[in-house]
Amino acid sequence: MKYQKMLILFFALALWGCSSVVRFDQTCITCIKSQRLSCTGDECPSTFMLANDCVVTMIETGENIYLTKILPDEKIQPKAGIPIAIAKLNGKFFLTGDYFDKLWIISPKASNEACYDYVELPQPDIESPVFELFNGRLMLGAKNYKSRYIFDEDSNKWHVKDGTKGTE
Repeated sequence: MKYQKMLILFFALALWGCSSVVRFDQTCITCIKSQRLSCTGDECPSTFMLANDCVVTMIETGENIYLTKILPDEKIQPKAGIPIAIAKLNGKFFLTGDYFDKLWIISPKASNEACYDYVELPQPDIESPVFELFNGRLMLGAKNYKSRYIFDEDSNKWHVKDGTKGTE
């Protein structure tokens, strides 16, 4: 009888969970304005102040990212109007902005929270960063970069687009 109750409980818990799994691609290839490919001026994503929080919105999806904890690490004062580039790839957000030194990797969690980490950019003080996708990987270009760089998520390293090793 004891094992029968445990077996019933096991099946009830199994049914309560996810019974079927489908692929859910969370890459926003159509988020062209947030990647800054075709936006100009006020159309491009930039920060705004919401009370004491510095926020940027992914234009196409309406998702807000609060940057108040990130900007001090960039030695940037939270304020409205900071130009930002955002890409969403495999469920993670990748974010950098004018005069940033880091690529911020933001991984959403439950309850409207996210974990974040960073990787140093291949060159500091980026100007007008632009994200693109290259063979399913994040590629970064900028006004003051002579090369484009591909980010390898597995190793957290940058590689120059032509295949030679970039900076880490």
